[in-house]
Amino acid sequence: MKKSFLFFGILFFSIAAFSQADTTAPYLKNKTVPNFILLSLDSIAFTQSVLKENKNTIIMLFNPSCGHCQQQLELLLTLPEVTNTTNLILTSSEPLYKIKEFYDKYHLEKYNWIHIGKDHKYFFGGFYRPKTIPVLAFYNKQKQLTYFNQGNVKKKEIIQALEK
Repeated sequence: MKKSFLFFGILFFSIAAFSQADTTAPYLKNKTVPNFILLSLDSIAFTQSVLKENKNTIIMLFNPSCGHCQQQLELLLTLPEVTNTTNLILTSSEPLYKIKEFYDKYHLEKYNWIHIGKDHKYFFGGFYRPKTIPVLAFYNKQKQLTYFNQGNVKKKEIIQALEK
């Protein structure tokens, strides 16, 4: 009886030890701009190849109807530190028509440094594992992650993140 109890005890604990998977979010393992594929508003796939060289990159996960996301974009559009030095990727998993309404509301066609698209494969959700939105990931000119935040980011933090 003692031997069988011991056997099953060891078996249980060894299975438990092997079943612990790595729960680290991928963005913490790979701190470079991820390889992504988004659908543009005209349903054409685009990748990180749209990013202009020698510029910082901000990836923002958003929901078109989220007030915090709208406020965050409005702030980003007012900062010369962003508008003059940055590629901005806006990505949402919402339907394309909602993303298009957001695009039209903010007249994003005026900004050639902004790329907006639908995350049709839900890549960024798995990559960043957000608990809230907006999510902002800042990458420097060398494509290395310098700052990550879930929720709104203040002007001072944005400027500091871009200086890294």
